[in-house]
Amino acid sequence: TNKQALLLNGRMNNLEYGSYAPNSPKVFIGDAEFAKLWTSHARYYLLAYRDELTRLEKVVGRSAMYVVKESGGNYLVANQEMTK
Repeated sequence: TNKQALLLNGRMNNLEYGSYAPNSPKVFIGDAEFAKLWTSHARYYLLAYRDELTRLEKVVGRSAMYVVKESGGNYLVANQEMTK
């Protein structure tokens, strides 16, 4: 897609140390920035584990999450309904 992926609440383990470096890419976002992007007019996708969906629905609202595909407890969701 030639688009940069973002990491939601991804500053953990070995990623945290380098994420604060001055020249590190600005790919780490928290819930507030996620909600702002997710509720915008642009289409976004999110890959999440089943047990994370409930928490994410509380951040942006259940009606703003559309399941695109589910496999093995992993969900690909979009912020807009998929049109055919």
